[in-house]
Amino acid sequence: MDPVIHGLTGALLAEAGLRQRYGRQATAALAGGALLPDIDVLWSTGQGILALEAHRGITHSLVGGLGLALLLAAVIRPLGSEKRWGPLVGMTVLGLGFGHLFLDLITSFGIQLFLPFSRARPAWDWLFIVDPWLTAPILLGFVLARWRRALLPARLGCLWLAAYLAFMGASHALAVSAVRAEAAAAGLEPRAVAALPRPLRPWERLGLVVTDDGYARGTLRLLAREPLRLERLPRGPETDLVRRVEGLPPVRTYLWFARFPVVSLREDGDRRVVEFRDLRFSDRLRGRDPFVLRVVVDASGGVREVRFR
Repeated sequence: MDPVIHGLTGALLAEAGLRQRYGRQATAALAGGALLPDIDVLWSTGQGILALEAHRGITHSLVGGLGLALLLAAVIRPLGSEKRWGPLVGMTVLGLGFGHLFLDLITSFGIQLFLPFSRARPAWDWLFIVDPWLTAPILLGFVLARWRRALLPARLGCLWLAAYLAFMGASHALAVSAVRAEAAAAGLEPRAVAALPRPLRPWERLGLVVTDDGYARGTLRLLAREPLRLERLPRGPETDLVRRVEGLPPVRTYLWFARFPVVSLREDGDRRVVEFRDLRFSDRLRGRDPFVLRVVVDASGGVREVRFR
């Protein structure tokens, strides 16, 4: 999720009763813990394709998150009267574990949860990375709680948070079942299926079916009775050039990151351009697809440029 929802979630949890008991230490533990894993932007920003490994890496893992929680507890211990490690560590773990790691895990971007033991990047596909349907009520609950100095608005905000996450988790499970059923009706033999969240539209999912020869995809509207219509998509050309380009280190990194990669090959004068895209990011919010890797090869077969957007 975005930093705003992380910080707001931690601050709201503090306002729901813990700040009244532990003072500013609770706010520092919960809001600080909810923001702390994104400290990895300090070494991932500007790294291009390598940022895919560096961001949501060790600071977003179970091992790294626990280490950060213990460090944060040590930092906030002198800030107030609470000196017991149990409550302090408990609040930092809650802020960091729920307010950040869990909220990132349920997006399609995913996190490297099991580093340093595994580079697997689980992603539950419940929510899009920015979700005003979640952010706005939490913000309202937090503001009213601070303004009225009351617990009720914060607790209602927490109730909305729990209910919305439960709804999105349940709707995702129903959507996956619907995509799987439509794939079977279309005679497809899926290797995997997914129901990806759409930006600003929690009632829609992008259904994806992975097959041996490519993909099938279609928009699933959860509140409508329209059937899911699957469009077949090839994975892309499998030429010697594409196979050679796929062996380049930047491309290997991209293909590790991409869950639903497609490749295209086109001529550009005397050069050939190999482009890799991930179907997770097919919504064009800014008029072009994000997370695109372009490799330019000259007439002699030499790599002229590798560009990541």
